[in-house]
Order: sequence, then structure tokens, then C-alpha cells
Amino acid sequence: MSYTVISQAEPSPVATVVPTVIEALSLARELGRQAEDRITIATDSGWMLSLDELEALAKN
Repeated sequence: MSYTVISQAEPSPVATVVPTVIEALSLARELGRQAEDRITIATDSGWMLSLDELEALAKN
């Protein structure tokens, strides 16, 4: 399953597609730290996840 990490950065949002949940989690944490932006993660099956939900998924 692939994941799209979306950062609501100024002046425009940035979206990056990664192939694994671990890579998505790492990227989302890094983007969130850099600018304290709002981060959204979309799965290729249509689910929208928060960073907390992605962390829980990665633990399983």
C-alpha cells in the first residue's frame, strides 16, 4: 500500500508519495517538525489518516 504525505505548507501544499507506512511516518514526522504544518496522510485505498493514526498503524 502506498501513502501520500500532505503538508499544508506556505505558500502552497506539498504532497509526497512513499511506498511504506514506515517511510510515511518518517516523512510526516520530519515535515511536521520543520514547519509545524498540518500533516495529512492519504492511503491508496482512499483513507485519510492523522499522524496519530499513522503511528498506530505502524505499531501493528
